[in-house]
Amino acid sequence: MKNAKGYFWFLVPSIVLFAFTVAVPFVSGLNIAFTDWDGISKEYHYVFLDNFIRMFQDSNIVQAIKVTLLFAIGYTALNNILSLFLAILLGDKFRGVGILKTIFFVPMALSAVLAAFVWGFIDRKILSGILGKSLLGSPSTVIIGIIIIALWSGIGSNIMIYMAGLSNIPQDYYEAAQIDGANAWKRFQYITLPLLGPSFTTCITLTLTSALREFGITMSATGGGPARSSEMISIFIYNNLFSYQKAGYGQAVALVFMIILMVLGIGLTRFFRSKEVEM
Repeated sequence: MKNAKGYFWFLVPSIVLFAFTVAVPFVSGLNIAFTDWDGISKEYHYVFLDNFIRMFQDSNIVQAIKVTLLFAIGYTALNNILSLFLAILLGDKFRGVGILKTIFFVPMALSAVLAAFVWGFIDRKILSGILGKSLLGSPSTVIIGIIIIALWSGIGSNIMIYMAGLSNIPQDYYEAAQIDGANAWKRFQYITLPLLGPSFTTCITLTLTSALREFGITMSATGGGPARSSEMISIFIYNNLFSYQKAGYGQAVALVFMIILMVLGIGLTRFFRSKEVEM
């Protein structure tokens, strides 16, 4: 019993920190979502569900949802395909594999702002000369440019997860399949993919949910432009909270967006967990 009390006191600083940084701001934001607060004045009035009803009538939020989904789906698909391919490649023992691992993992240590700055420079000075236009400066290609930056900056984490999953697959399975005459593709299809089920669950869920709330790279690279062609939901919320002086509306959108992310994350995890045995 004494030990239990001692452990509790070690938890107190974390509980207090959580309360002041998460719980209190959340409750305060929940209150603001039902008001017309502009984010500056001391006074505000309760408008109840007006902010939530307004979401269904706002064409700008529809555009932000389209941009967010386009980025999230493209980034999630490319990230997982490339990271799985690179994990298989880096799992083989060949000369220079250590250098390649360093090349793919180092960008993870860089901030989103620095990654956007580096690629913004490359886009203006190199890619624009080769392609004849800037990827980040054109509404038709800006999402492609942001996906490239995000892949360079964040692909290393999924590579590590897939490499860990590959290392846990017994080599006996591959040897038995090879003896039975299965080629490389058959071994990949019937051994590697099914046994990587837990890795797929983790990587796809985390990648998709993080892509849906993408903010740092896009804000640093384009600020949501040009002409709102890269304004994602996170930037839409930020602009309403701090730029458009519509804090109540922005907080309402943020609340709904948070609930959607929670439901989506739980749903994806349960779906992939149920498919792991079947795979």
